[in-house]
Amino acid sequence: MKPQPSFDIDFDKHNNASLRIACPECGHETAHHLKSLSPDSDIFCGKCNTNITLDMEAIALASREAAEIRKSYGVDGGA
Repeated sequence: MKPQPSFDIDFDKHNNASLRIACPECGHETAHHLKSLSPDSDIFCGKCNTNITLDMEAIALASREAAEIRKSYGVDGGA
């Protein structure tokens, strides 16, 4: 199994989650809204053009983490 890229979760003012995905080659971070990601879709690093993919498991993990963060702050999910 291919290792998953690392990511951080950010929220906008409407509590929509975005992932800041680190390129495994150069470390450059690329931001994508969590809702717009689909499993095994192509994401390209903006610096070195490396193809970065997230599988369903990684997207599900990010969704669970975003929900836990929202819950800890007592806010509803994004629109």
